[in-house]
Parts: sequence; structure tokens; C-alpha cells
Amino acid sequence: MNFAYILPNRKEVFLKEILYKDLRTFNLYSDTALRGRMDFLESFILTKDLNVLEKFYCLFYLRQKCIGNEINITSDKGPVSIDLDFLLENVGGIPSVETDIPIDNVTYTLDFPHHFNTGNDDFILSLVKKIRIGNEELILAELSSEEYQEAIERLPDTLHEYIEKFLEECNAFFTLSLLEERENVDIRPIKFNIMEYDFADFITSLFQCITATGYREMLFVLSKRINDVSFLANSTFLEVHDYFELFKDEVETQRANQPQGGFEQQPG
Repeated sequence: MNFAYILPNRKEVFLKEILYKDLRTFNLYSDTALRGRMDFLESFILTKDLNVLEKFYCLFYLRQKCIGNEINITSDKGPVSIDLDFLLENVGGIPSVETDIPIDNVTYTLDFPHHFNTGNDDFILSLVKKIRIGNEELILAELSSEEYQEAIERLPDTLHEYIEKFLEECNAFFTLSLLEERENVDIRPIKFNIMEYDFADFITSLFQCITATGYREMLFVLSKRINDVSFLANSTFLEVHDYFELFKDEVETQRANQPQGGFEQQPG
């Protein structure tokens, strides 16, 4: 199912639901390069020409809607459950940082990068959002891979100096502090620079919620109550989890209502 979502900067985007079977596919990417995992997750963002901060909000929302709103983080007192809503409140929205750089009658617009840093050396050039020559405008995120590569290879060397200055001036906007240290519990802060590799790595970790064995076991258990396994596979993880909780409650209720010493029956 496809649906619309309004970003904090009021831009409307369209997303595709991540299903239970999709998480199994994502699990197959666990041993592949980070770029492959990010490409798979970004395929559920149907709207193009988004920067990484906008994509970050999209993927957070997909995580909430399709998997759940809570994540567990480690602390000195054991796992601590944190709402994703709470983390998003600390991000502070999507500020406008667009900056026009005129060089030799050509205007280069710098913005948040539209590529995540997944170990690729030239991702920093994705800070260039568009190139304008006269009345013609080229949006780099809309180009094919071949066209994009050709465009960045033609960027003037002098632009790199402006990019470095832009990164320095916008550093505060490029740093996301999702969770600060707490006095009453020893937890690791969740803080990223969107230009760093660990930012994309954190996003992919939000979707690593099942194993291949766990996927099969869940379907096997629920198939005792819902015979249509394809229906389960085409549900979201959140829905499958709810079905499992209902099934578990039903079994426990039956056990509680059985006469002492009677035979146990599974629902079905």
C-alpha cells in the first residue's frame, strides 16, 4: 500500500509500506555493503529529489508505521525503551540551508546532501542540489546514474572551496542530537553528523528486527490460527506482532479455563 506523509518542512512525500516479507529480504542484505542496504530501504520512498534529512524522516516514519514506535538502547540498568517520536522531537525539523554559489555565469545551489555516506568517496558532491545556466536548471537528484556521474565530473575545482566553507558554516544543522546523556542512567548518547558513515548505519539498524529463523517460526506459529500464510507475509511486522499477541492471549485464556488435569488444546 502507498500513502502520503507530510515532512516537517511541509513537503508532501509518498511512501510504500514495508511488509513482513520485505524485512526478510532486507535480512538477506545483512552481510552486504551498507550501500546495498540503504538502496533497498530508499526504494520504499517513492518521491524523488529528497535530501538525506528528508529521507531520514521518511524512513523513521516507515519504521514507526510498519514495525513499531519503540527501540531499545543499552544502559547500565539494562535495555531502555525509547519512543521514536521522542527522538524526532530532538532533531528540530528540516531547516533551509540552500546557498547559491555563482561561478563563471553558472549558479550552483548547495543544500543537504541527497546521497547518504555509505563509504563512497564522491558522496560529498551530492551537496550540489542543482546547477543553473541562464534559464535552464539541472536537478542532480533527478538524473540517471550515468548523467549524474557526468555532471559531477564537470564541476569546477573552485567549487570545492565553497563546499568546504558551506560545511563549516552549516555544521550545527548537519549535527543531529537524538538523545542526550542522562544523569540518572548511564546511556550512550545518540548523536550523528549526517555527513558521516555511522548516520546511515544507524538508520539501517532500525530495520534489523527479524532473523531468517525468527521469520519462519513466527509464520509457523501463526499458521495454526491463520491458514493463509501469504496474508501474513503481506502484512506489516507491526500487524503480524499484533496477531501473535492475540493468538498468545487466546492460548493462555484457554489454558486458564481448562479443568485441572484436563488435556490442553490449541486453538484452531
